[in-house]
Amino acid sequence: MSPAAVFRISLATVLLAAGLFGTPQTHADEALWARLAEGGKVVLMRHASVVEGRNGGDSLLRDPSCKNERNLSAEGRHEAKTIGERFRARNIRIEAVRHSPYCRTAETAKITFGGGGEAGYLSLLEALGAEAAAAQTAQLNQVIGAYAGKGNLVLVTHEPNINAVSFEMMKPADFVVLQPKGGSEFEELGVVRSGATE
Repeated sequence: MSPAAVFRISLATVLLAAGLFGTPQTHADEALWARLAEGGKVVLMRHASVVEGRNGGDSLLRDPSCKNERNLSAEGRHEAKTIGERFRARNIRIEAVRHSPYCRTAETAKITFGGGGEAGYLSLLEALGAEAAAAQTAQLNQVIGAYAGKGNLVLVTHEPNINAVSFEMMKPADFVVLQPKGGSEFEELGVVRSGATE
């Protein structure tokens, strides 16, 4: 057998194995989706990508008109739509959706899940003083740990807020899946990446 033929067979074997067995990330994602299908979890999600640059708005400013805040980009709206489609394709039951008062989180919740209610305990930590930020993080821990619904609770917030309760590096529209344990205790089950392949 010629070297070229051996190479073609080896390449085909590698591609077949990848198709049959998938990547470790794909398996991890599917395991998390299976846990979400059980219900009773908390989804702590970072808002989708925003407009960058000098004309992109103020990331710390809270403007009810949304004109001066940093808002979602076209890419961010696509990310949010794609994540929503992944939830619907798997028939993941959503009990409630809450988002921070900022426009970028409200829009992410609307595009991804059809809407949600504003929750002050999800507000951007960077815009708060140290004492207020600590109190807000304690409240978030309590909301997560004490959740006892049959469906899943979705909380759409900001990267610093997620970093305060998880050590994961979160890209836009990524979300961490949490298992409430009562009180303010919870277990981190893993992260689903917005850019992960199906």
